[in-house]
Amino acid sequence: MKTSSTPVNQIAIFERVVLALKAIETTPIATVSELRKTALNNLSLRTAQRYLKGLEQAGYIKRKDAGFTDESRFFLTDKAKMLFEVKR
Repeated sequence: MKTSSTPVNQIAIFERVVLALKAIETTPIATVSELRKTALNNLSLRTAQRYLKGLEQAGYIKRKDAGFTDESRFFLTDKAKMLFEVKR
């Protein structure tokens, strides 16, 4: 029988998502590497990429490919800015 996540696990995931969004807001060049140094520091590279992809698919962040480097940059969308009342 498959068990569902406990509320504690769900809260931990929620807190990690909030930390990631706040880090994207405050990090000048928000790449996966930079976000792993701050908000996603206990996650593997692949898990961090999955978190960011989920946030992008949900419409909270947008990705801009760097072109000449391996890493994309991430930015908050208006949907995410509304959560934190970001005025910029």
